[in-house]
Amino acid sequence: MNIVESKYTAAAKRRMTPERYEHTLAVVKSAVKIAGMHGVSVQDAELAGLLHDYARDLTAVELLRIAESNGLIEYEIERRVPVLLHGPVGAWLVRSELGVENRSVLQAIKVHTVGAPGMDRLARVVYLADLIAAGRTCPIVGKLRLAVQGDLDQALLISLAFSIRYMLKRSKAIHPQTVAAWNHFLGEKASSTFEDRG
Repeated sequence: MNIVESKYTAAAKRRMTPERYEHTLAVVKSAVKIAGMHGVSVQDAELAGLLHDYARDLTAVELLRIAESNGLIEYEIERRVPVLLHGPVGAWLVRSELGVENRSVLQAIKVHTVGAPGMDRLARVVYLADLIAAGRTCPIVGKLRLAVQGDLDQALLISLAFSIRYMLKRSKAIHPQTVAAWNHFLGEKASSTFEDRG
């Protein structure tokens, strides 16, 4: 799929602010690169990257309305912090408005913000691509950019550890899926091989 010619490009542009679309293009580039390094479908990575923030510029009221109307709310924290719903709402809109039926692409869009236990390889690629795309400045972005070149799951654990630590330091609630993802992937990876000193 050539993103310039993609029938989804116009839809993404309509839904996003120019700044959000610029970020989206950076995520596409990052996702395609990571996917190519790890044997994940580059076409799926490009599509999921393009549409990952499809609902990000909706208001909190709009996110809640769509989520409540379609049974998308799974955790109480999502009512308190509606921006957390932009992944699930985005996946729902991409399917209902754009006709995307690829389950892996939809799942990658759904969980790209908070993660999830059992994320497939495409979801891991998009989750990480969103964190390390050009323009990102979080303290571990350099470390993650190096990590994704090697072990994808190691990079995922580093990013989840950072997210959890970040929220704890600020006394903020942590989405249960983020904790579940940490526990799941830590269990899959021998603890002796995982080091996070950042």
